[in-house]
Amino acid sequence: MRNLTTSSAFLALVLFAYPGKAQDHPNLAGTWQFDSSKSDQTNSKVANATWVIEEGDNSIHIVETESGNAKKVDLKCSTDGKDCNIAGGGKATASFWFNGPMLVEMETRGEHVNRYRMKLSDDAKALTVEVSSIVPRVDKADVLVFQKQ
Repeated sequence: MRNLTTSSAFLALVLFAYPGKAQDHPNLAGTWQFDSSKSDQTNSKVANATWVIEEGDNSIHIVETESGNAKKVDLKCSTDGKDCNIAGGGKATASFWFNGPMLVEMETRGEHVNRYRMKLSDDAKALTVEVSSIVPRVDKADVLVFQKQ
C-alpha cells in the first residue's frame, strides 16, 4: 500500500509538472522596439534600440541594433546556462536560462557583470527587461520596456 501511495504521488507530480513547464518558457521571438516613455533608466544608455529575437528548442538568437549607431550585437546561445561569446561585443560572454516565466541572461564584459531578466506582458505585446549591475554593485536596477512590432 505504501509503495502504491508513493508511486501515485510521483506520477501525479510528473503529470502536473510537465504541462506547466511549457507555460513557464514564454515565446520571446519577434522584433522588439525600445519604448523610452515606459522605461526607467539610470545606469543603462539605451536610446532607440531594436532587438530581433529567434528561439529554438534550447537556444536563443538575439540581434541588437541601435538607430544612428553602427554598433550591432549578435548573441547566439543555448538556454541551459552555458557561456557563449557575444559577436560584436568585444571580449564578452553571456549565459541564458529560464527561471519560471523569465529568461535570465548573465553578461560579462571585462570586469563588468550585468544580469538581464526578461519577461513578457500578459498580452505578449511588451517585453520588460530588468537590468541589474552585479559588478560593480549598483542597488537600483534599470527597467527597459520594448514593444512588439
